[in-house]
Amino acid sequence: METAIAAWEQHLLRSSKLSANTITEYIQDIRRFAAWLRDQECTATVDDLTVGDAKAYRDALLGCGRSPATINRALTSLALFCDAAGRLADNPFRIVDRIDRVEHAPQALNHRAWNAVRRAAEQASRRDHGLTLALVCLMRFAGLRVGEVAALEGSDLLLSPRRGTVIVRRGKGLKHREIPLISDARAPLLRYQDHRRQLAERWAARALLRHQTPPAWSEWPQGRVFLGQRGPLTERGIRDIVAKIGMAAKLDAPLSPRDLRHTFATALLDPAAYGIDRPALPLTAVQDLLGHADPATTAIYTKAAPSDLARMLGEAAD
Repeated sequence: METAIAAWEQHLLRSSKLSANTITEYIQDIRRFAAWLRDQECTATVDDLTVGDAKAYRDALLGCGRSPATINRALTSLALFCDAAGRLADNPFRIVDRIDRVEHAPQALNHRAWNAVRRAAEQASRRDHGLTLALVCLMRFAGLRVGEVAALEGSDLLLSPRRGTVIVRRGKGLKHREIPLISDARAPLLRYQDHRRQLAERWAARALLRHQTPPAWSEWPQGRVFLGQRGPLTERGIRDIVAKIGMAAKLDAPLSPRDLRHTFATALLDPAAYGIDRPALPLTAVQDLLGHADPATTAIYTKAAPSDLARMLGEAAD
């Protein structure tokens, strides 16, 4: 077994397009299985493995409390390993059933938690000129992914006091979409834009002193929308800002940009949970706003949490 594992690892490293982390996970899965066989005092080779062995290992992982995702990944790793060892016609790990997974709705902030985040971001505006508030409101009320926020340029925002649109030119899967911006998103962005213009002037003045051309990302409105101290905010920088404001809001769990995107989607499908008096949007409309290619991905948001079910049945809302 050890010889077969070593040979497969070398094959993956030489000829596979998989990442180093994925290869490491595959090999770890196979070595755990080999250790389990030794614990069972089983000396079977790859050629000797049976469907019974595969089922017994699956059930052993289940008995240890492993998650369905972890168990199914291990079974996939073992199926690929057996394929490579020549068990294409009778691969026991391709026959054994996987563990069914129940998809839960993505985590979203409830109405109270979002209000705490908004208040904390408003308080931060005194020192960051509205940067945090503009960021969290854009993700909460437009549902952008963190990479889409980092890539925004001034020309992607069409804003006025009465209406607004954000254009995502290269979303996931290179999907182009345009998202209307309601007042809750427009107002913070308009305030931040005033500061952003001042930043463009500062970068231009700094470049002039050094007899240089201002960086393209610093210009306005052609440059990036969100800037940090040293240049455009990266995805990591945005995550850090969001995490810190979540801590300032004293949330029970760490806050991420994805939580804000999930809150946007959840509020569209269950507006009553956020004190909004309007009908829920059709699933297809939410799919377009989120930029999902597969409607099944959007449908996950329709799954109700226990607290939602209680509220819908007449219990007091959280």
